[in-house]
Amino acid sequence: MDGEITVLRKFEHIEHCLKRNVQAHVSNGFEDVHLIHMSLPEIDKEEIDLSVEFLGRKFDYPIMITGMTGGTRKGEIAWKINRTLAQAAQELNIPFGVGSQRAMIEKPETWESYYVRDVAPDVFLVGNLGAPQFGKNAMRRYGVEEVLYAIEKIEADAIAIHMNPLQESVQPEGDTTFAGVLEALAEIKSSIDYPVIAKETGAGVSREVAVKLEAIGIDAVDISGLGGTSWSGVEYYRAKDNVGRRLALRFWDWGIKTAISLAEVRYWTSLPIIASGGMRDGITMAKALAMGATLVGIALPVLRPAAKGDVEGVKRVILGYVEELKNAMFLVGAKNIHELKKVPLVITGFVREWLEQRINLNGFLGSRF
Repeated sequence: MDGEITVLRKFEHIEHCLKRNVQAHVSNGFEDVHLIHMSLPEIDKEEIDLSVEFLGRKFDYPIMITGMTGGTRKGEIAWKINRTLAQAAQELNIPFGVGSQRAMIEKPETWESYYVRDVAPDVFLVGNLGAPQFGKNAMRRYGVEEVLYAIEKIEADAIAIHMNPLQESVQPEGDTTFAGVLEALAEIKSSIDYPVIAKETGAGVSREVAVKLEAIGIDAVDISGLGGTSWSGVEYYRAKDNVGRRLALRFWDWGIKTAISLAEVRYWTSLPIIASGGMRDGITMAKALAMGATLVGIALPVLRPAAKGDVEGVKRVILGYVEELKNAMFLVGAKNIHELKKVPLVITGFVREWLEQRINLNGFLGSRF
């Protein structure tokens, strides 16, 4: 029964993301981050190299398709979405993550909706499980066994553990069993030979959490900040009554803006960072990379073509961002991502006000890497 509920929830999440406006009502903060135009860039645009290294692999572009869905049966929508995204990622040589594999554990016959190796044999594939299932009070507590099953069943290269307390707190059937998750993550990290990525889901990662994650050996963090898809917004449309709708509406724009989260995590840790949360153009991506992100993550912008099985449509969206990113790099005189991280930045407005209270802003601007 639990498996059927989880599968139904996956259908509803996809449907609302495709048909409703589930964006945050506030920005991700990058309008307060300014790149400095160079009238003499002293490079040729065609020599710009966008390749990056992440978790031991080299990718052609600093973009990752982050986890969205899974859990339906072969031939159904989640199956189509994952295969389409994986094939596009394979052809572009960028990493790709599947959505939560909880459905696969509760209902094993849905595993094929996550399996993409037949269409993407070489893609860097990231599995996905939810943090509350590792809480010490979880109804069915996950451990190392479930993590290895999630990875090995779909032949993944890494596992993301998604931290979604906001979504769970407003979801009608939400799991809010987060006590003991950090200890469980430490056990997972010490027990498996695969990289472990800690991933937020639209509310951002604070410096306090990032420091704890680094201390237990987490390999990378996807900050997934406020300013993109609001999962409280998605749950607003799933709410069963006015009380649930009111709660989800109140928290629609809860969280830490992506630009702010990125600065905090970059300043306080050495973790590789995936900057996701409202990444909707190549200029914003250039700013995130300049602030110290290793990759930028996208999800909602490629969902619609993926739902149609349109591999070329997914690639067009991503390559459009690539061209914008490349142009921004040309205009600041950065011929590769390493040089982009050294270009001057000006931070103004609300983002500056926040960061001046939370980090040494001048130290951050002078020590990005």
